[in-house]
Amino acid sequence: MSRALDDDVKRAIKHGDHEQVFHRIAGALTQRLPDLLEIELLGRSHMVDEHTILLQDGPAIAVPKLRLVQAFLHARGLLQKHVGGMLDETSEDGLVTRATAVILLMDPEHLTAANTRKRLLQDVIKPGADVGSKLQDELYFIDSLLTSRLHRHTKSPTLWSHRQWLMQRYQHHNLDIDPTDTMKRVICIAAERHPRNYYAWLHARYLTQAVAETTPSSQAQQHLAGILDAAQKWALAHHDDVSGWAFLMFLLDRHPEYAGPVVGEATSRATSFHWRNESVWYFFRNIVARPWCGRDARERVEAARLALLKGVEARSEGDRVLRQASSWIEEYST
Repeated sequence: MSRALDDDVKRAIKHGDHEQVFHRIAGALTQRLPDLLEIELLGRSHMVDEHTILLQDGPAIAVPKLRLVQAFLHARGLLQKHVGGMLDETSEDGLVTRATAVILLMDPEHLTAANTRKRLLQDVIKPGADVGSKLQDELYFIDSLLTSRLHRHTKSPTLWSHRQWLMQRYQHHNLDIDPTDTMKRVICIAAERHPRNYYAWLHARYLTQAVAETTPSSQAQQHLAGILDAAQKWALAHHDDVSGWAFLMFLLDRHPEYAGPVVGEATSRATSFHWRNESVWYFFRNIVARPWCGRDARERVEAARLALLKGVEARSEGDRVLRQASSWIEEYST
């Protein structure tokens, strides 16, 4: 949704109880439910009456744009007081944390809000404190923003960086990380909400490497299998999104022993559904060009390419992709 304000919104924000609106929205954002929050912003096409601050049905929350602007104005004032030393989080029952939640919903690239949350969290995760609970609360909020139908949030470098910082805190305090659950519940959802989501898949790469470095080998193998399965299912379900195939390539480069079954399923699907797009064949041509690629996988890819060439129109985009893949493989195969 655009951050530009309509004229009627500009007039409306000059009136009303911004503080009341702030507390209502902040309260909704800081609750913990069994499922992640599903937050949506309502524009002019979904008008609500003047008394409605937000709509909620279980974890689903809808906030009118006008109400979010009102809450943001109050939250920004609170954050400015805190930065200026006039508002202490510990004496105000989490008021600053709630203010930063509203600010990040309005602007996911607000670095001051994100960094303030880091500092406040660092202050409470001291020895003897319930570190796990505090980190889980923060992760719940960030994951809710990353997976909601909020176009700017799902691909926000600030929010993904904040999530990585949280993962580092988990590791520092020897808390368990479930990368398979994160893949299915956060990364795959965010990647679906925003196609070619570079930051989501970059976080997947970070998790894969972090688990390999800090987890016992037997457990790491289980995590790898879970990540690989989730990534393969996502790539096959979104075959025109190169980012999913690129991540799958990243995994197989590090664990080529899984390449055979993955290539077998992918070539079978490509042949059945006539996939001749660049994204799929980016994956196939890179697989075949790898020195660790086995003979069976190479033959499967070539068989799929020849089968798809039979039904393609000459000089079409599909014809170009398939012939270019053959040339690329010949040039770069070792």
